[in-house]
Amino acid sequence: MGISQQTASRLILDLLKEGLITRQMNGRRQEISITARGMDLLMREYTDLGIILEKPTKMKLAGTVQSGLGEGRYYISRKYYVIQFQEKLGYIPFLGTLNVKIDPSHEISLRKLRTMDGIHIDGFTTEDRTYGPVKCFRGQLNGTVCAVIFPERSVYSDVMEIISPEYLREKLHLEDGQKIIVDIEGPFN
Repeated sequence: MGISQQTASRLILDLLKEGLITRQMNGRRQEISITARGMDLLMREYTDLGIILEKPTKMKLAGTVQSGLGEGRYYISRKYYVIQFQEKLGYIPFLGTLNVKIDPSHEISLRKLRTMDGIHIDGFTTEDRTYGPVKCFRGQLNGTVCAVIFPERSVYSDVMEIISPEYLREKLHLEDGQKIIVDIEGPFN
């Protein structure tokens, strides 16, 4: 374990005091068992780790519609992005993104999604500047086709940007402050 015998003994005493283990002395040997309380704690940790680490086939993200900086329209309209969206998502997106501030209860799911592979949109360079890669995940918002996108160079950490072949605000009558749930489709890599 990479710890000294004294440290191990101290940890065992701490676990005993917390009621997480029991210890039976048998001569110079000791037998340590996990209590029901200790097992409950382990199962909670195991469940939490599973939620964080498992790769689901579907995911829901809830949040609140908000106005962005207005940059989505500019980036979505770049020719090399448009070509790749058409090829990889099967549609040319409406020129703009729907910004959704993630509910605190869904932040772990958002972080988890950001670590997954998704559909890769390559970055490119023009004479003027460099445009970074974008990661996409197919989804639906109230039955309307969409994709959650994560630009490599995003100014947001708790906001997801959504693209769609349709103007989502108009089609779904969305306004700032409105709660929504996006169904994101796997498989996730």
